Amino acid sequence: MFRKSMKHIPYVKINDLKGKFILIEGLNGSGKTTQAKMIEESLAEEGVMVKYNHEPTSTDLGLFIRQVIEKKAPNLSKEQIMNILKKIFPPDDSRLEIAKSIIEEFGSGYIRNNEEAKRQFLFMTDRLLDVKENILPALKRGGVVIQDRYDISCYLHGMAKGLSFPYLSYRHLRILRENYIGPNLLLFYWAPVEVALERLKESGKVIDVYENKKTLEEIEKAARWLFSFRFKTPKPNKPLMRKLKKGNQKMKVVIINAEPPIEDVFEESWKYIEELRKKYEKM
Repeated sequence: MFRKSMKHIPYVKINDLKGKFILIEGLNGSGKTTQAKMIEESLAEEGVMVKYNHEPTSTDLGLFIRQVIEKKAPNLSKEQIMNILKKIFPPDDSRLEIAKSIIEEFGSGYIRNNEEAKRQFLFMTDRLLDVKENILPALKRGGVVIQDRYDISCYLHGMAKGLSFPYLSYRHLRILRENYIGPNLLLFYWAPVEVALERLKESGKVIDVYENKKTLEEIEKAARWLFSFRFKTPKPNKPLMRKLKKGNQKMKVVIINAEPPIEDVFEESWKYIEELRKKYEKM
């Protein structure tokens, strides 16, 4: 599953539009959403045109996915979901038929073959909609997008559930095709699994299929492989700097220890936002 030679995403380019794209990822329970919203609020206070965005989306498809991963009985009609799918794919597109059949299975509670592969297909379909309707329009207007989860979650969660990185990367390419765009900066929040589990418990949120000890350990293992920090752990106030290969480009990755108090983690994160702002003076 963790073959080093397959560890790059071979088909994308880093965002070169007017706006800037900042991706926030992290272990479930690391506090990444809190940090993403604090970054968005701070940029807005400074007069920056900024958009906080998250996946799954808030569309009917995104809500359906949330019900799936929280193991709830879907309460959305097939017509609602179909209206969204028709916006994503052309009528004669094979991806539309696949998405329809998967939604039928999750709606009936009977899943044929690999359940995780089908969940990831839905995540990727939702991502295609997200790129088209939320991310690209904001970037073209010159805004900053603070993205809470994107393709990295797909790779880490999928690998944690037994899918290979080459399979996930290939599927991502087949579904998003030329629509995918790589972020200008990736902040990844790391915390020990025990800390993440305790935070999830204290949050009062519904615990989804990825938020148990065994799966979180596999997600953390996958993250260490993908970002090449298997033998080194980020220390408080001492992030690890990495590069993730995307096509013939390399994307900057900052791996931040999220154990300290929220304000301290934010101060550490803000340094790299400021660094990006200096690189792109108009941000």
